[in-house]
Amino acid sequence: MNNRKPRDPLYPRGFEQTQELRNQISEEFPKPNEKEDDELTPLKRLNHKLGVYLSPKSVDISDNEKKRKIGIIITTIIIFTLIISAYYFIVYEPAQQELSLAKTTKLNELHDLYSGALTTSPNAMILENHINDAKTPEEISAVNIILEATKDWRSYQKKTVNSNMDKYGRIMAVYENESNTIMPSSEAMKIINENDATILSKIKFEEPNTVSVPILVSRLQAGAGLVKVGSIVDIYTNSNGTYEDNSTNRTCPEISGCTVLSIMRYEENGEIDSEYSKTKMTVKGNTTYPKEKTKGFSSDVLEMIKGAIVEGYDEHETYELLKGYGVKLSNYEREINLGDLDAQYMLLIETPQDKVNYILENMDNIVLTIPTSEAPDWMVSEISSTYQY
Repeated sequence: MNNRKPRDPLYPRGFEQTQELRNQISEEFPKPNEKEDDELTPLKRLNHKLGVYLSPKSVDISDNEKKRKIGIIITTIIIFTLIISAYYFIVYEPAQQELSLAKTTKLNELHDLYSGALTTSPNAMILENHINDAKTPEEISAVNIILEATKDWRSYQKKTVNSNMDKYGRIMAVYENESNTIMPSSEAMKIINENDATILSKIKFEEPNTVSVPILVSRLQAGAGLVKVGSIVDIYTNSNGTYEDNSTNRTCPEISGCTVLSIMRYEENGEIDSEYSKTKMTVKGNTTYPKEKTKGFSSDVLEMIKGAIVEGYDEHETYELLKGYGVKLSNYEREINLGDLDAQYMLLIETPQDKVNYILENMDNIVLTIPTSEAPDWMVSEISSTYQY
């Protein structure tokens, strides 16, 4: 018996079969539940994608997809490594080398200027910290060492001069442990005020420790015989000297600012023996009448002094007559361009004590020179007249 339900005349033919097929499909493949709104959906998607790369087993992907993604990762790492390497070798390393060189140069300048007595100066420590903390060469260049060092050296050197003057108001300047110069304290202060740290860091101001040294020299060595008591002279050594520091290229004196305490010529230079003769002849006719007038003078300067001492002469008049005889004689010789070039001189020179051995060992080779800054009046006059226009 046919129990089939009659067809509904309101639906088209075949509708019931279609509806049954839809119901069957719905039962076999149920419709998924609708997704709930989730604010973290983008984050979940990112985690899902990372999971694909990091845990490929958790997601079913093909071998080709795995190879492609691994290749992308390796390529990215290589490119990233190349970029970092290029930046390091092209930008970072040269910049660090430049910074290191700038720091080394600046620190060398600092240690050169803050040397000796100012090595442990607080300002030196501060400047060194500024240099080490600098991040760029520009910051290092902005550290003005010379300005600060000049201030510190001037303050230090002025205190040194004031505390080391001798009873004559003098100071001894030692430049780079080589040349010694004795000078008034006022001149030392002028040097301090007019120079910066590059010079002041190489000068030591000490209390003059001097002795008087007798030397026997020729006229050539004795400033042409034109030095006098009180003259300030510099001492050089000619190229034939035995002193180990001698050099024909040396431009600085071995000793500067020495004072001539006394000067003597050989006794024979005081011997005077002259004769003046004047002749006149008159002729009358065949007769000649010659007339001759002779005047002579013979004396010994030293003997005259001896006579004055024992009251053979008026001592006051004799002294006034012979005062400065040797200097006058040298000046007259200079003015008439004639003189005793073989004259020998015994001088007493004030010199630093540590230079005595040098003078004694090189007495035959030392030369006394007169600085134009300490020139006698006649030299000033000659120089001035030469350059007057």
